[in-house]
Amino acid sequence: MNNLLAILSPGQFVGDLLLQTATLQFYAFTLVLVRMSGLMVIGPALGTSAIPVNIRVFLVLVLSLLITPTLNNHSRTMFQRLDSNGDHLVSQDEVPDSLRERFNRRAAELPRQNVVAMTESEFTAERKIPPTIANYLWVIIGEFSIGFVLGFGVKTVLSGLQLAGQMIDQQAGLALAEVFNPGFDTNTSLSGTFLFMFGVTVFLLLEPVGGHLMMISALIETFQTIPIGGAFVSVTAVELLRDLVHQSLVLAIQVAAPLLAGMSLVALAMGFLGHTVPQINVLIVGFPIRAVTNLLILSLTLSGAARVVVDVIPKVIDHLRSVLV
Repeated sequence: MNNLLAILSPGQFVGDLLLQTATLQFYAFTLVLVRMSGLMVIGPALGTSAIPVNIRVFLVLVLSLLITPTLNNHSRTMFQRLDSNGDHLVSQDEVPDSLRERFNRRAAELPRQNVVAMTESEFTAERKIPPTIANYLWVIIGEFSIGFVLGFGVKTVLSGLQLAGQMIDQQAGLALAEVFNPGFDTNTSLSGTFLFMFGVTVFLLLEPVGGHLMMISALIETFQTIPIGGAFVSVTAVELLRDLVHQSLVLAIQVAAPLLAGMSLVALAMGFLGHTVPQINVLIVGFPIRAVTNLLILSLTLSGAARVVVDVIPKVIDHLRSVLV
């Protein structure tokens, strides 16, 4: 009987080891899945109702399956970047200020006390599975927020085009006309919907790889500096989102300024015409003139609006990447 137990014990040990490894891999996969889902929920072009839900779910699953096996490589790459003196240790002095808080949180999880430097094995070690459901849900919220902040920041800036269109329609007399905007899942102004979809198109065609791939690349880079299970949104990221709202307003004014100026000149001309020739019904005559002038100026300024989007969006993605990582 003892011999039989001795034979079965190694098999049971191997089975327990395989089960533990599979559990850790599944835990890592779920966290990667949640982080990628945050971007797919609200990211421009990726998180719109124009893309079916099953396509977005499939894309998230494929990306998560591709990223999960490479998590150790991401951590090892970050360790090599931080190890500036090549002593195979990452000390607090080598960690930049933006990563100091994450370094301290990681060091606090190690069994030894007063950690001032970490080896590669300690730096790249997998995080333990949370002991309770509440802790696991808290980790899920942190992972989801990373992708959500990235997508929300870019979409906030692009929403400035929507605001620009609403201001234009107010001056052009088209404020009552609305169409469905799939980017916001709501009815919005004609010019606002057109400018937003135009901005998304420019966003998808950004050089060299497209804005959507730039966002996904920025999110994948976060796995180097924010290991799974340790994600959280810093105060700096929240402050950056506040600044992006200001950037969105600036973008709206830049795009709408030529048309607002043109509509103001048309309003002055109509007022002068109505004063000098009272027989003319300015309301009836002015509406088609405003509409034609609006379309003419809009067609002439689209290239400038595209240039503004091309200049702003890559900078926004870089700022979000630097804050998140």
